[in-house]
Amino acid sequence: MEEFKDALRKYTHLLKGGKIDLEKTIKIEELELKLIDDLISDKSVICESKRDLQSLIEALLDSGWIEEAMRRTSHELNVEIDSSPREALEAFLTGNVEKPAGKVALLVVQSIARCLAESKLESGEIVEEVTPLCPVCGAESRTMVLEREGYYMVCPFCSYKWLVSRDKIRCPYCGNDNPISLGVFSDRARRLGLVVCQECGATWRLVIDKSIKAPRILLPVISLGAEAYRKFIHNDMVRKPGGQHTTDAIVEGGGEDAQG
Repeated sequence: MEEFKDALRKYTHLLKGGKIDLEKTIKIEELELKLIDDLISDKSVICESKRDLQSLIEALLDSGWIEEAMRRTSHELNVEIDSSPREALEAFLTGNVEKPAGKVALLVVQSIARCLAESKLESGEIVEEVTPLCPVCGAESRTMVLEREGYYMVCPFCSYKWLVSRDKIRCPYCGNDNPISLGVFSDRARRLGLVVCQECGATWRLVIDKSIKAPRILLPVISLGAEAYRKFIHNDMVRKPGGQHTTDAIVEGGGEDAQG
């Protein structure tokens, strides 16, 4: 937990004016870590036997763990839920997280997904696939991280990471790896970047600086600092119907604020 707090404070400045509620973020992480620790110690057999998220959730529902986890989480958040665990999960799955039941279910499910993701990574199950969709929980990621082995996407929900490319940037949406039609906007420090693919128009954030050390669950938050460079991306940078670009490549976006 101390590593989480230190990284949160250390890298907040990279958000470039973006604000984050430190107290709330820390409290949520503390709640989820308690759930994860409880899940590992109390339901380790279930977690080891269920290797996909849906079957793990169903098994934990049947065991009564999710009901107890929701009860404890609602108490910690000082909210009341008048739904059954399955109804609360339904509220979360349908995007209704404004209601207390949906919020509580979100935290509980995220804890389960993080536990499963960590288990897979610890056992060496690192998927190599060109996709922005998390192989563990299905959430879409727009955060790419440069590591020694290559370029990984990091899930903002469960923090699983999967390898997209070993040697150079590749678009996780269309697979394009042509450096001429992939541009990275960044500042001179080259810590964070915003990538645009001229082939399909997709954009995603890139953590370039390998010296940034933070828990994986924080990397998508830290990468939001790259959104400051979105103002340098224009529609004419994307390939038009018929196969022609209106610009051949992404050029410098302006002064010290962005480089392409």
